[in-house]
Amino acid sequence: MSATHLEPLKSPPGLGVASWAENWTIGAGTLHLEIMHLATGSVWLAQQEVSPERAAALAMPEGFVASGIGCAVADLAFFARSPGADADGPLETLDVDGLRFARVASPGTPEPGFEGLLVLPVYKHHRVLYSAGRTIEVMDCGDGFDYVPLTAKARRVGADPARAPRPPKPRLLPEGWSVRQVHLDSDLVVDLPCPTRAAFFWSSGDSFQGPIRLGF
Repeated sequence: MSATHLEPLKSPPGLGVASWAENWTIGAGTLHLEIMHLATGSVWLAQQEVSPERAAALAMPEGFVASGIGCAVADLAFFARSPGADADGPLETLDVDGLRFARVASPGTPEPGFEGLLVLPVYKHHRVLYSAGRTIEVMDCGDGFDYVPLTAKARRVGADPARAPRPPKPRLLPEGWSVRQVHLDSDLVVDLPCPTRAAFFWSSGDSFQGPIRLGF
């Protein structure tokens, strides 16, 4: 089966190169599957939407595991290059059982001292857009910086499709961490640093990434 190809899109000026189709994640609320190469830790993302059932049936290549399926929070996201590339350009891709995956990230060593929460550096070149009119959560991880939401809870890979998904459990924030609601009067474009500091909550399935300063 040939891989599904994404079509070039019309993007806001300056957000990214529209013709690099596999560099884009499109649509808040869409489900996307990540797989990981065990030997290198590289994370590969299917930019096209993938159902939990399709993800569970995927014939995984040797040396790879499914690392999760999550719900995108940003309306648009653009990866400028694969980790370690010398210059911006189309992402490195891999076709797996009819899906095309792009190498988007390389995680670093997790920070110690957190319970029910994974905090680690992620090496990636990532720009995200949240559309005007939305209200999003913004987290302060106790360092005075802002962290924006990247993924939300989705049914785990392999879950029984006949069973209704359980509602996510409340996030348990470490002492000194906080979340505020931010209403966007205009499009918000965020250039995440490289490495990005990412916080993944096991209970809720949410992730927040930064650090940045929004100024509001």
